[in-house]
Amino acid sequence: MTELAEDIETIAAVGGYEDADAVVDEAVRELLRRRPQLRLSLAIEKYRQGAVSLNRGAELAGVSTERFKNELAERGVPREAGVLDADERAERLEEFSG
Repeated sequence: MTELAEDIETIAAVGGYEDADAVVDEAVRELLRRRPQLRLSLAIEKYRQGAVSLNRGAELAGVSTERFKNELAERGVPREAGVLDADERAERLEEFSG
């Protein structure tokens, strides 16, 4: 186990966390809260990969949908447009619901 992993385990034990994953979750949330540009970049990457919708990406980034659209355009990320047929819609819902 690395020193970092040991430290995370120790923090979990002494800090009242359920497990090491809970420590990491809180640390990442705090990092994203303190670094809005990183939060925006993460949301854009998730959108680019198709993991989130436009509205969900904006929500994750903490910006308006319009600002999110502008950020996508500035970074050259294409926006998906159009209507999905029933099969595509079902497939997308399955992807998002895991």
